[in-house]
Amino acid sequence: MDRVDRLLALVAELRAASPEPLEHAALAERLGVSERTVRRDLELLTHGGLPVETVKGRGYVLPAEPPPAELSEVGSLMGPVHDTLAEAVRTRRIVRLAYTDQSGSRSFRDVEAHGLVIAPYGEYLVGWCRMRDGPRMFRLDRVGAAFLSGKASEVRDLDTLLAALRVPMPRPPAGPGPRGPAGAARARAWTLDRLELVRSRVRDATAEVRGGGEGAAALRGVLGHLAEWTRWQLAAIRAAATGDEPVLDGRRPPFPPEFDRDLPYDARERMIQDAMALRSLGDLARDLQEVLQAAGHWAADCDDALWEGELPDPRPFGPPGPPRPLADLLAGWRGPLAHIEWHLDRLTDEPPEPPEPPSEDDEDVWVVDRCPLQA
Repeated sequence: MDRVDRLLALVAELRAASPEPLEHAALAERLGVSERTVRRDLELLTHGGLPVETVKGRGYVLPAEPPPAELSEVGSLMGPVHDTLAEAVRTRRIVRLAYTDQSGSRSFRDVEAHGLVIAPYGEYLVGWCRMRDGPRMFRLDRVGAAFLSGKASEVRDLDTLLAALRVPMPRPPAGPGPRGPAGAARARAWTLDRLELVRSRVRDATAEVRGGGEGAAALRGVLGHLAEWTRWQLAAIRAAATGDEPVLDGRRPPFPPEFDRDLPYDARERMIQDAMALRSLGDLARDLQEVLQAAGHWAADCDDALWEGELPDPRPFGPPGPPRPLADLLAGWRGPLAHIEWHLDRLTDEPPEPPEPPSEDDEDVWVVDRCPLQA
């Protein structure tokens, strides 16, 4: 355990024990270090401003933090919008927004505040819009004012709220100026998080039907489709980013010579299914996982400049689409990750109903209601 991790663990132990103190010996045993190291770390933390107190004969204690002062309704109109929204989330209250959409039209709406998230294009409030009676994301830089009401938010199904976050990608800002993500590090981290989420969903789906359980045949067909198309999509995006020839990762099966020619989608898909039919469910899952793992390694190590500009959008059919940021190409709408999730969603017993299409004053997300590959 390095020093930073040790300091984190030390503070975590003190907070978990609060308001009871912990002795040097107990802390040293839990952290696997000497008592001298514990004393030195505590001294460092104390000098850094952490309010660690000494209880004579009993050890050290970290006083419980006093709860923040509750924000009044009037106070919510006077302070920063972010603070008002954070208070609404913390206290599970309804907040009234003065919201300006992409076209410049202003609306006033009551929103049950459930979370604040950071996406590549900015920070968003995730909540249940009472005017639209559905989950919505609101860009904070479009919230002109926020009023914290005294009404409590209802308890909402987590999956319903997350539907506003999973496949849709925040729209780039309208008007002139760069459309790239707000910072290479944030865009890269967001993309890698999406990659890991999709990889875990593939693992879970495979584990559920392993051994010939119900749905195994359907999943085999889907994984064969996804392995080949994801292999191609990711290779095309990397080639567009680097200018190199496409490199196809994973365990690609042999295809007939005509596979590389200009074929209709149906004909190409039949060849894919014929080639993949000879492989086991586990082999298909490993193929797709290796493709995604290679994409993760490349995304983690590629140049920062690729995340800050825009790249041509390689399409399976026809000419490239309009330029988009790399995070959008990999993890946004029409991208390979959205394509995988779309098919996994439709393998469930009760596929989620497509969210209501955004209206003219609610254009902050793209909603995918059919396979992104053929959209």
